[in-house]
Amino acid sequence: MSTSVQTNYSNSSSSSSSTTSKTTSNDLGKDAFMKMLIAQLQNQDPLNPMDGTEFAVQLAQFSSLEQLQNLNTTMSSLPDYLGAFSNAQVANLIGNEATAEGNVIAVSGSSTKINYKLPSDIASGTISIYNSNGLLVDTLSVGAQKSGQQSFTWNSNGQDTGNYTYEISAKDKSGTSVAVDSYITGTVTGVSYKDNLSYLVINGQEVAFTDVIKINKKTN
Repeated sequence: MSTSVQTNYSNSSSSSSSTTSKTTSNDLGKDAFMKMLIAQLQNQDPLNPMDGTEFAVQLAQFSSLEQLQNLNTTMSSLPDYLGAFSNAQVANLIGNEATAEGNVIAVSGSSTKINYKLPSDIASGTISIYNSNGLLVDTLSVGAQKSGQQSFTWNSNGQDTGNYTYEISAKDKSGTSVAVDSYITGTVTGVSYKDNLSYLVINGQEVAFTDVIKINKKTN
């Protein structure tokens, strides 16, 4: 009797081993894991049953696998929720004044402020201003300035209303050229979303939200 039981267990064990080999050749899901565990219980040797500690370990592995799969499902939808939340927050910036990287200025009166940043002190500089057709409309001379945020007020009296662009060239006291970071400042009039990125419309120009350096609450 003992020999018969041992023989049946041997055949079942071989079958279970074959099943396990086939199953583990691919990713082992929780359904396959449970089927394998049930088959293991059904085909165990009654004279030498599975150790309780080993069984508990396998159940713990199954529980961990299920929790990880549920976590993966939740995490996969997290970027969509965060993206929607971020877009809603950016939309609230419409109507506020923003400063961002760029070289567009909006002319609507007799004076227009030009903002830029100097990485080091300069001895002199030149600001060239172009209209929407790319034609040079004015050239401004800048004297010695310290490093950091700077601004220059352009006398735009007589210029047509609209957007203009500008370029700044500067040199330090030794005559070496200094790279200048240009900025645009204006009211946020719109928001757009492209390729999972948010853009603010400032002075008619789309500016990536990541390029914005300052937001001021506009007061009436």
